[in-house]
Amino acid sequence: MAENGFRSRLDDAVREHDLLQHPFYKAWTAGTLTQDDLAFYSTQYWRQVEAFPGYLLTLVARLPEGDGRTIVEENLSDEVGDDHAGMWLRFAGALGVDEERVQASEIEPGTKACVETFAEGMATKSSAFALGMLYGYESQTPAVARTKVEGLARHYGIEDDGARYFELHAELDVEHSDELARAMDETIVDEASRTDAVEGARAGAAAIWGLLDGVARARAIAC
Repeated sequence: MAENGFRSRLDDAVREHDLLQHPFYKAWTAGTLTQDDLAFYSTQYWRQVEAFPGYLLTLVARLPEGDGRTIVEENLSDEVGDDHAGMWLRFAGALGVDEERVQASEIEPGTKACVETFAEGMATKSSAFALGMLYGYESQTPAVARTKVEGLARHYGIEDDGARYFELHAELDVEHSDELARAMDETIVDEASRTDAVEGARAGAAAIWGLLDGVARARAIAC
């Protein structure tokens, strides 16, 4: 596991964009979003879901043989083997959005910027920065997913298959974020690389925040 002081630095950077504090997710928790708001969100966040295996595949190709590469490969295997994309489409379906509509939906600028930021980070930034980006994303997912499951059931009557994506990530990404921290133990060996990883964590969290900003603006939800 990554040395505690370093992981604290990563977590501090991530907290600058604490997704549970974003107005869109706060409205989700409070039950003040409409079903149309959630349906629109399902079409935008889909772009991150469908792109995520590609991020991992790109990074795997750049990492040297060793525990770090194995951990990212296992993360990729979970994404594909458990059909996370299919689970997301079933969530959209529970909101009345079929797969064709999800796939054909216009990409908002904030969504496009998020996907491009992650893709560029995985392809062109240092491996430390790229691992930090993944950590900035996946370390927040368990808490966010738990609140989504609760909100969907309490306010929107969506459970079981419609909430399965979030139920899985509430548990799985605890493991993934811990393993990413371990991967950084192997990859990050000097202060410059640690700084890169912290900046990556900050960038990953900020990119998702920006996607949510775009969704909120499109749905006239005050940010």
